[in-house]
Amino acid sequence: MKNVLAVMVLLLCVVSEVTAQSPGSAPPPQRLQATPAVNLNAILEQIQQATQATNTDIGRLRIDKWKTDNSQKEQLRQVSDSLQRNITNAMPALISDVKASAGNVSTTFKLYHNLNVLYEFLIYLADAAGSMTKKEEYDPLAADAAALDSARQSLSIYIEQAALKMESKPPAPTPASTQTAAPTPPKKVVIDDTDPPKRPVKPTKKKTSAASPQPTPVPR
Repeated sequence: MKNVLAVMVLLLCVVSEVTAQSPGSAPPPQRLQATPAVNLNAILEQIQQATQATNTDIGRLRIDKWKTDNSQKEQLRQVSDSLQRNITNAMPALISDVKASAGNVSTTFKLYHNLNVLYEFLIYLADAAGSMTKKEEYDPLAADAAALDSARQSLSIYIEQAALKMESKPPAPTPASTQTAAPTPPKKVVIDDTDPPKRPVKPTKKKTSAASPQPTPVPR
């Protein structure tokens, strides 16, 4: 038990720094289509109220008076301290990121993951209070755990609906990497059907041979 508590405290401290995790399996589309659209701002307000109440109730615990040994009391105090640090430091920043991103799916899932971790560790602390202390300390923690569970379920529905909308959008047309050159217009070939004019024939000059000189009579 002591080793388990130590591991849980370490895990909770690490989870406060977690920035991304893969979401769980999505339910069938029929369930998403039948579920009314949720209001993200209302969910964030619900988370803030639940975590603030949890932080207050944890601060009222008197773990040193619980019916267990000192070593386990110390580890339970570490769990409660880690929960309060997460609520005080990590949770407000995650909520602010979701608001700034207008409900981006990946950013909202970081908040959802952290909310899941808070719920699981709060349930553990509430169960310990139920078996080690009075009802007055257990009941507020149990109510806080129920409020966190309701908030995380609402946030899960929002993430599923947002993811479904994103997947149903047609892909945006991507510009062609290279533009196709405009086709070169065909060259016009003009064919002249008329007969070409005949070239003038140069008249040929008839050469006349020079008259043979008459022989000079030989004197007798």
